[in-house]
Amino acid sequence: MPIEFTHVPGKPANGGFFYDFAETATKLSLIEDAGFRKLVVDDPAGLLTNMDIAAQTLDRTASLEVVLTHWAGVIEPTVAARQLAALDARSGGRLSLRMLGEPLEDSDAEARPVGHSVVWQRIDEYLVLLKRLWSNDRPFDHEGAFYSVRGGYVPRKGPHGADLTIRLGGQSGTALKVAGRHADVFELTAGSPDEVAQLMQRVRGAAAEHGRAGKLRFALPIRTRPEAGPAPPITRPSRSPGRRRGLRSRCCLMPRSASRNS
Repeated sequence: MPIEFTHVPGKPANGGFFYDFAETATKLSLIEDAGFRKLVVDDPAGLLTNMDIAAQTLDRTASLEVVLTHWAGVIEPTVAARQLAALDARSGGRLSLRMLGEPLEDSDAEARPVGHSVVWQRIDEYLVLLKRLWSNDRPFDHEGAFYSVRGGYVPRKGPHGADLTIRLGGQSGTALKVAGRHADVFELTAGSPDEVAQLMQRVRGAAAEHGRAGKLRFALPIRTRPEAGPAPPITRPSRSPGRRRGLRSRCCLMPRSASRNS
C-alpha cells in the first residue's frame, strides 16, 4: 500500500517557518519544486493562527495541499465548521484537517480535558458534529457529553462538504478506535518496518469495524531543516537548477504525532 509523504516545515532559529511570509513564499515554491504535494500547518501560536497561516499559504500556492492542524476544545464546533468550510471553499479543494489529541502549548491547557479516554471521546463527538454541520441541509439540535448545539447549521458548505479529508494518528487502542471511525488518512510514526506494518494492521482492523478498511490511506510526515553541519545535503534534481541554488537541507522523520496523539 502506498504511503504519502507530507512536508512539515522545520523550526528556523530566527522564528517559525511562517514568520516572514515574503520569505515563506519562496520556501513554498521550493517545497513544490522538490516534489511535495502536501504541507502541514502546525504553528506553536495556536489553532486560530494556524487558520490564518493556512489561508495565506493557499493564496500563495497553486497546487500544494494544506494539512491544517486542529484540535477540539478551543472554539465551538459550529464556529469551527463555518470557518473550515470557508477555508475549504477558498482552497479550491486543497484543504485537509489534521486532528491532534491535545493542544500544542501549555497556554491552551484549559482546552485539554483530564484523561486519555476523555480526550478521544471529545474528539469523536467533535468530528461527528463537524460532519453533520457540513452535510445537513437544515438546522439540528445536539446534546452530548461535551457539546450542546441548538439550531446548528452551516449555510455555505465547502466543496468537500462532509467529505473533507480528516487525518488522525496515535497508537493506543482508544486513539485507533476514533481513527477507525473518522480518519481518511492515518499519520504513521517513525519506527522499524515491522513496527510500522503492525500499526498499519491495527488501524485497518479498527477501520474495518466501521466498514472503512478499504477507504483508509496512510501518510508519513517528513521534516526538513536547514543544513547546519558538514554532512552533504539531501537534494533532488530540479527543473530549474538556478532557482534551487543555495538550498541545503536535511530530512528526518517526524515522530511528534506519537506524543500528541497517543
